[in-house]
Amino acid sequence: MNAVQATVTVPVDQQTAFAVFTAEIDAWYVRGPHSWVDQAKAVGIRFVDGYLRELWSDGGHVDVGRVIAWEPPHRLAWADLLNDGAAMEIEVVFTPDGDGTSVTLEHRGLDTLPPEVERRIRRGYSWNIALRWYAEALNG
Repeated sequence: MNAVQATVTVPVDQQTAFAVFTAEIDAWYVRGPHSWVDQAKAVGIRFVDGYLRELWSDGGHVDVGRVIAWEPPHRLAWADLLNDGAAMEIEVVFTPDGDGTSVTLEHRGLDTLPPEVERRIRRGYSWNIALRWYAEALNG
C-alpha cells in the first residue's frame, strides 16, 4: 500500500471543520521539536498564496506544501515540498457525519521516501497526533 490514513470526527459542521483546519491551523498546530523544519526560527504555520508555509522569526519562511486542491468545505490537498525526490501528497476530506464532521487525512506516495521515513509515517504516528490536536481545538 502506497498510503496511510487517519480519521477523526469533530463536533462541528463541515464548513467550520474546513475553516478551522485551514484558516486557523496556526491556533491548533502544536509547536515542538518534530513539528518544524527549523525549530529555532519557526513562529507559525498557515496556508497562504497557494502554499502551506512555515513562518520564521526573521521574516523568512519555508514552503512545506504546495496546494493542489482547495474545495471548501469538502476537500483540500497539498504536494509535499520537503522530501527531495519524493512524490507525496496529503489530502484531507471533510464529510458530514451526524451532528459533526468526519475528517480523513490520506498521505500518499510513501514508496518514494527513504525506508526509515516511510516506516515512521506508515505507523501513522505523526498524522494521528496532528488530527488529535485539531480535534482537541474543536472540542474545547
